[in-house]
Amino acid sequence: MLGKEIHQATDALTIHHTGRSFVANHNTPIKYRIKFEKDHTSVRASYDLNVPIGGLALIAGFQISVDGADLIGNFIPGQSRFNGAQFHTLSHPDQDAIVSFSISSSEGWIASDRDVLRGSKTYDDVEFSD
Repeated sequence: MLGKEIHQATDALTIHHTGRSFVANHNTPIKYRIKFEKDHTSVRASYDLNVPIGGLALIAGFQISVDGADLIGNFIPGQSRFNGAQFHTLSHPDQDAIVSFSISSSEGWIASDRDVLRGSKTYDDVEFSD
């Protein structure tokens, strides 16, 4: 992964461990699983986000992109669960394509990351989860 970011606006302790940063505070983090799968020129992006049982946070924002194209156009803030799949056609499948995501909660918790689907591979995948 190129760089994972998790932030909190107030009273946060950032812990760095093996190249990853985590924020410890009293806010409820959103659980997520996001997967990008390349098959020739097509990319399938599947996602499942949810607030843990008993958590008071809501999902405030969610965005995923492939090669700079935003794939989430129908997100409505204030949900406790959001899942589905989107598809994207690569205009240059033989070139590397950057994939990324960003999630925020109503409590100010934020997670984001990015990686690369390799152009040299006909089939490739990238997964993010927490």
